[in-house]
Amino acid sequence: MTPRRTWREERIDALIAAVSDLGMSMSKAAAGELIDERVKFVASQMRVSTTAARAYLTDEAIKGLAQSIAFSFVEETPGADLFSAPRDAAIPVRLAGRVSAGLAEAVRIRLAEREDLQHTREAVAQLAHAQGVLGLIVSDQIAEDIEGEPWVRAPRALLHRLARYVEAAAGLVDEGVVGYAVDPAETRGLPEALRRDAGLLRTLADNAH
Repeated sequence: MTPRRTWREERIDALIAAVSDLGMSMSKAAAGELIDERVKFVASQMRVSTTAARAYLTDEAIKGLAQSIAFSFVEETPGADLFSAPRDAAIPVRLAGRVSAGLAEAVRIRLAEREDLQHTREAVAQLAHAQGVLGLIVSDQIAEDIEGEPWVRAPRALLHRLARYVEAAAGLVDEGVVGYAVDPAETRGLPEALRRDAGLLRTLADNAH
């Protein structure tokens, strides 16, 4: 017989699902911390016990919480079809290739996570999707030569999202995470390279027109 799930577990799953609907992912640990913080905040504001405060975390409240999380990444237009979005930024094909390789490294890094397999699956799926969209966008057009280097157009929102993905991977490597089936020697200099490309992506996105 399957044990009955607790209120906290149900709210965590609801928040993760709501965030996923907006094209983002969140680990159970992070969702749990956010739920706990929200319960304490409501209890403080309403001057009720934490048990009573739980009644205010309805499905609608959870969706609102997910939207507030997504709003902090508004530059990425969460939930949007980035392949069809206006290609209002330009990126060198050479950088696009490096970023694609960076996303592949990010996948291997995420695969090293074993505690929250659902979050791992969602994170890897998002990375693979972003890599696929980038590849399709590059192949969907004829590169324009700018000062001897080929450039292509891409949505600025995609560049912001790619920057966040590779920067997050750099942070995990700094924390000591070694990618799945990766020789630790291969990661030497990886965080710096990923952050450099993330910075270039954000600069290109900010200069889009």
